[in-house]
Amino acid sequence: MLSRLGALLQQAVETREPSVDLLEAFTEHWTGITGYYLEATDESVPARQTDIPWRLRQMLDILVHEERQRPPGDTGPCLEFLLQHKLLETLGTLGKAEYPPGMRQQVLLFFSRLLGQLQHPLLHYLNVHRPVQKLLQLSGDRLGSGTEREEVQFTAVLCSKIQQDPSLLPYILQGKSVPNGRRAPESPRTEGLEHPLGTAASSMPRTEGLEHPLGTSAMSTPRAEGLEHPSGTAAISTPKEEHLEHPPGTTASSMPRAEPLGHPSGTAAISTPREEHLEHPPGTSASSMPRAEPLGHPSGTAAISTPREEHLEHPPGTTASSMPKEEHLGHPSGTAAISTPREEHLEHPLGTSASSMPKEEDLGHPPGTGASCPPAQPSPPRRDSNLVTCLVALCRSKKSRVALKARENVLLLAGLAQEAAATCLARGTALCQLLVGHLCDLYSAVPAGTDPADVLSMDRASWRSQGDGAGDGGFPGKESLAEFLGWLDFLDELVMGAHPLVAGGISEAVEEKFFQGILQPQLLQMSELAVLGTTAVLTGTVRQLRSPTLLHRLVLFLLGPHRHPETPGDAPHPLRAQLIERCDHLSDEISLASLRLFEELLRKPHEHVAHNLVLRNLEARAYLQRGPEERGPPETDPEEDGLDLEEDPYFTDGFPDSFGVTKNPSPASAPSGKGRVSEVVSSFLCLVPEEAKTSSCMEEGGYDTYVHDALAMVQACRASAAPWGWPSSPRPLDSCHSCHPGVAFYEGHFLKVLFDRMSRILDQPYSLNLQVTSVLSQLAAFPHPHLHEYLLDPYLNLAPGCRSLFSVLVRVIGELMQRLQRVPHARAKLLLVRRQLLGLVPGEQMDHTVLFKGVVVLEEFCKELAAIALVKGPPEGPP
Repeated sequence: MLSRLGALLQQAVETREPSVDLLEAFTEHWTGITGYYLEATDESVPARQTDIPWRLRQMLDILVHEERQRPPGDTGPCLEFLLQHKLLETLGTLGKAEYPPGMRQQVLLFFSRLLGQLQHPLLHYLNVHRPVQKLLQLSGDRLGSGTEREEVQFTAVLCSKIQQDPSLLPYILQGKSVPNGRRAPESPRTEGLEHPLGTAASSMPRTEGLEHPLGTSAMSTPRAEGLEHPSGTAAISTPKEEHLEHPPGTTASSMPRAEPLGHPSGTAAISTPREEHLEHPPGTSASSMPRAEPLGHPSGTAAISTPREEHLEHPPGTTASSMPKEEHLGHPSGTAAISTPREEHLEHPLGTSASSMPKEEDLGHPPGTGASCPPAQPSPPRRDSNLVTCLVALCRSKKSRVALKARENVLLLAGLAQEAAATCLARGTALCQLLVGHLCDLYSAVPAGTDPADVLSMDRASWRSQGDGAGDGGFPGKESLAEFLGWLDFLDELVMGAHPLVAGGISEAVEEKFFQGILQPQLLQMSELAVLGTTAVLTGTVRQLRSPTLLHRLVLFLLGPHRHPETPGDAPHPLRAQLIERCDHLSDEISLASLRLFEELLRKPHEHVAHNLVLRNLEARAYLQRGPEERGPPETDPEEDGLDLEEDPYFTDGFPDSFGVTKNPSPASAPSGKGRVSEVVSSFLCLVPEEAKTSSCMEEGGYDTYVHDALAMVQACRASAAPWGWPSSPRPLDSCHSCHPGVAFYEGHFLKVLFDRMSRILDQPYSLNLQVTSVLSQLAAFPHPHLHEYLLDPYLNLAPGCRSLFSVLVRVIGELMQRLQRVPHARAKLLLVRRQLLGLVPGEQMDHTVLFKGVVVLEEFCKELAAIALVKGPPEGPP
């Protein structure tokens, strides 16, 4: 007996239809959610304290379980119910109303989990991606709202789906349909669909505002020909149906951009608490709201409006079921239409209804029907909010985790490999303008008087460490500068990893709006304080950039595209000329900031920087004497104090016997323009006489202390120049002469300023001397043979009127030795100054301090040049 009973029970379980139970439970939970709005009396109760979150989780669990029980790609009845009855649009409207408080958060969580957990592709459906778009509009409206965490989770799910299927991007951004021009389907099986008794076919967009006889509903699909509708249902035609006939007693009301709100027979329009100042003449009901979408109500519920519907006036014969800027919420049979709160001052003309529909033309009305009212006044233009604007807004969040996640999602979208998606993102959205606009805003927040030393003292910013630069105090404006450089670093990485179309769009916007629109006017102005601050931030910008695309645009913006040799007085690029002139400015602070800018530029891996500033003037090797004349000594001043420099005993002390002597160099020992490495090193080390040297008295090492740093600098320059195709040896003079006949040598504007500064090293501030020598060392480290020859070879046969770095140093040494003779106790004072610079003794005021500091810098610079020459070795090839 027990076995037979067990068999019967097993048979009952096996024959039971689980999908029916799932659908019943699903609709029961949905009815519970809509029923809350009938029963609630306290609108201040947060949503998390109601049963709405639990019911939404149960609905999601049912959908996930249903999908697992069915074959892949098959749509279950619960998902079909959700799509056809527009439950997502209903939830989106409830989230927009924010009733009960916190409802938007619950809606965002439900959307995120639904799209993330269901494997069935949903975003192609109109009834899914349209509410997704509306939810994104809400999310992008209020920066700093309490739902940022849920918003970034929602956008992360969308970006993940787009990464899996980039064709979804147009749907989510613009609601576009498949390429053949048809609108996206609302739900699966929208054509030829049979609906059971009491249900209705879901309506496509813009099937709006049609009123139906009692007992019918307004949910029909597009192309609804041939649909069979059971008793009590009706098919509603799509928009632009002309000459519609309506049964007696009905009205052909149209509602702008709204879809029908149908109430089955026996339901009533019931308003919720705190409907204030609602005037309804006898025989009217408050169930019409303009621009609202249909909300399906389970059986037994009534149409209700949410709180704070204020000052609604309805003339006789009209209904109050229209809501401005809201779309009708689709409801199951027997449920009530729920209107959103704060509908104020809605007036309806006498005898009309507030459900007007755009693009319904020439509607014919049988006797007893009324014409619809004119379309409502257009609302103010709304900012185009979509996934991109929402993500960029979240990138600006003060919550570091939210901002970090949003930026990662922007990187994901920009890196889509499909050209169609990249085109849509770069040209169909405001992504580039929004990103660069925020960069300009952050730059404007940086204080104008920012100290260049403070900018260089900051570590390189990273967009992943948002807010790290604000905590430890530092200098005024450090937080603003850190935010600007962090966002610049984000754009830099975005351009490096983005599709070329997106990268090009962002780079173009940066150049147009930031470089030319903001930096250029500030760099060309006359205010020294503003120029100083702008140059400092520009230096930080150059140091921050790594992407070749942005760096290329910045280099061309600062230096211009010109590559032909310069001529004196030629300034085809005003900004370049201005920046170089400021390296020799009357203000030492501006000169120092400008030199730092060029040093940062020379460190960047961009060939045009070195070529534009120096190399284009050395291509012809016009600095060399081309005839067979004897080689003369380096240029010197004619006479000073009755002695030539060559005759001054201090000038030749400690130099090689061959230095400074006019003679014919033997081709075997020292070919023209070349010297052995040891001789070159000795030339630079012996350039400063022993009377002016102080490092040996301090037990400091020689030039070998610079070899390690010189090796690192030379290797970095070689690595950067490897792809530039520079020659390994100088061009033959015959070739240079044939290509550039009769060209007078001009070292160029940049080298001229540096050599002029170097010639005044004994009279300039210590920090400025250090910066000038640092720039020259950077140039000397480049592996181009012409640059090596011009800066590091002391044995050049210079053409008349030309100068090289070595000849400039010779002049400075000659001037130094003459000035030291006039200073009493010069060597003791020089040694004291070196101790002060090393911090061994406290600083004290004395005469000729600037001169002595210049001597120390000069000695160390010669040692550094010797180390660079040793590391690089001699150039190879014919002279």
